[in-house]
Amino acid sequence: MQLKTVLLVFYVIQILFSLVMKYLSYQGDVSSELHDQILKYFTQEDIQKGIEYSRGGFFASILFDLLDFVIAGLFVFSPFAVRLEDALQKKTGNRFYITVLLFFLIYSMIQLIVSIPFQYYFGFVLEHQFGFSKMTFLDWMVYTGKSLGLGILGGSIGALGIAFLFKKFQKTWKFLVPIISLLFGLLLSILFPIVITPLFYEYQPIEEGSLKKKIVSLCESAKIQVENVYVINESKYSGHTNAYFTGWGEHRKIFLYDTLIQNHSEEEIISVLGHEIGHWTHNHQIIDIAISTLEIFLLCFAVSFLFQKAKSEGAIHLKEFYSPSSLPFLFLILSLFGSLTKPVWSTLSRFHETQADREALILTKDKKSFISTEIKLAKDNRSRLNPHPAEVIYSHSHPTTLERIRFAEKYEFLK
Repeated sequence: MQLKTVLLVFYVIQILFSLVMKYLSYQGDVSSELHDQILKYFTQEDIQKGIEYSRGGFFASILFDLLDFVIAGLFVFSPFAVRLEDALQKKTGNRFYITVLLFFLIYSMIQLIVSIPFQYYFGFVLEHQFGFSKMTFLDWMVYTGKSLGLGILGGSIGALGIAFLFKKFQKTWKFLVPIISLLFGLLLSILFPIVITPLFYEYQPIEEGSLKKKIVSLCESAKIQVENVYVINESKYSGHTNAYFTGWGEHRKIFLYDTLIQNHSEEEIISVLGHEIGHWTHNHQIIDIAISTLEIFLLCFAVSFLFQKAKSEGAIHLKEFYSPSSLPFLFLILSLFGSLTKPVWSTLSRFHETQADREALILTKDKKSFISTEIKLAKDNRSRLNPHPAEVIYSHSHPTTLERIRFAEKYEFLK
């Protein structure tokens, strides 16, 4: 059986599987036993709000996914990509890197034209409908424009960098790509709060007071040095709540959404930060980067093998490995591989989240605030309280709200 046939079969399976997962996500877990357990902490109205929010734009999301699949399939399984590259080569006088850049920009623009109406519907219409977004249409245009511009800029640099590596280091690129990806990931984690965050949000140091003292005390008890604590003006855009650590070494920073401060008690905020400290204590970011680097290393060999096999068979229209028209083929392989490994990453993420929850309980010794935080976060963000078990296993990065509450209730402090 030719590789093209195998890839087509897996591609169709991927499409069908994504539709099945969307259906299961829509249905959720309808067991009466789970329903009764949820009602110990939430009202029927809370459950219904989570269901309505998770189901928002259900058919639109299916249509968007199908269009995305069609575009990817067109570029990979038809001669369109090769013909586009040939046309661009003529226009640019065979200037390789200009051809790469133009090919990537056209590919991105096609995806952008298809996705913009859906981004508007999901990010503006539905978020207003459910009472989260506070953006005006102009605010949304500016915010989305920045996101798209940053994505296209980063993607263009990435495409040119990949083309350079593939062309100049045809024998050693499989070893160079994981190393460069590792360095880039570390660099991005450092630059994110310095460069990216200010593009989208205004933030300022937290005011002096009891909350800051409690945060400093919490970090000291966890033996973590923090450079500063900042408050992000999320309330300007939405009602969602969040908090996160960023940076390395002595340059760690804490970012709190002002919505979190407005909607939660100081003890609950400390519980949230205790969880974030748990990620640092267990080196989750380093672990994720290390595993991701190993995954990329293995993927490089797999992609190289599959490309050479597909090219030798001739059923798929391919030029050289470094040709811009080969990018969609590489993206397809990465997409298929990602679908297979997603439950593994999801399981690892949920394990890390549970470790961080345990650390929060150890640091704060406050079950009550932990549980009330989980309840408030679920209500504030209209979380789906009864997701389908298959959806949780396959794609949830966090345990369900009920699982986290149960974990806290059963946790026994060491005496």
